[in-house]
Amino acid sequence: MEIKKIEIKFMKRDGFSSRSLEGVKHDKVLPWLSIVQSVEGSYDIAIGKNAKKSTDEGGFFIAPSGVSQSITHHNSTSSEKISCRWIFIDATVNGVYRPDAVFDFPTILPKAKIADMNDCFNELFSEEDIFSQYISCYKILKIIFSVAVPKRDAEGRTIHFAADYIKEHFSEKILVSDIAEHSNTSESNLYAAFKRNFGISPIAYLNNYRLSMAAEYLADSELSVNRIAEAVGFSDPLYFSKAFRRAYSISPREYRRQRRHG
Repeated sequence: MEIKKIEIKFMKRDGFSSRSLEGVKHDKVLPWLSIVQSVEGSYDIAIGKNAKKSTDEGGFFIAPSGVSQSITHHNSTSSEKISCRWIFIDATVNGVYRPDAVFDFPTILPKAKIADMNDCFNELFSEEDIFSQYISCYKILKIIFSVAVPKRDAEGRTIHFAADYIKEHFSEKILVSDIAEHSNTSESNLYAAFKRNFGISPIAYLNNYRLSMAAEYLADSELSVNRIAEAVGFSDPLYFSKAFRRAYSISPREYRRQRRHG
């Protein structure tokens, strides 16, 4: 695909530092393309059903939007903590497609690109005005597109449509039949596509997505845990708390405390 236009619709920069996450695994699905740097320490990262890969200290991983990611944290041997910074990007290619719907990106950024990406991250996290931040963001996109390859399979488009539907309706009561209808496929084909690409069912994917959005609400809003559970589509707050603990190894309240004070 020839790229004629790139439009950034949303971007968010953030990061944290912690001594209490050694070996902790997080399973999540995010609605944005994510580029994450392990400033101190490292990550093991598996995208969908792909094999686990690891960052070096200072390295970057790239996680597509709408794809399940399994992340394990490892502290630095020198500082005994993990520090990271990341950017979330929602963009369109040629006014229509998400970048990761039409291109495959490497899970781990090649070593030859790390210095340039680190410079872009330094710019991004030092700039305060929004114009300079978006300039840095476009530079980051330029780097990851330089190592991308076009998608060719029809199943990838089915996953793209399904992920978009979940992104728009995750707070509602969703049935597999709703997702399949929107994706113009059968329920059995949808289930098979999710199992092949993510290793989980469409409903498990939906719940992971809801929990990932809940994690963002916990970090960035003042909503109560019960209100967040409702906002992301869980009708039972107790079930939400149990599901969140399974995914993040800590309670929603403890997660909020760590994100705000980490």
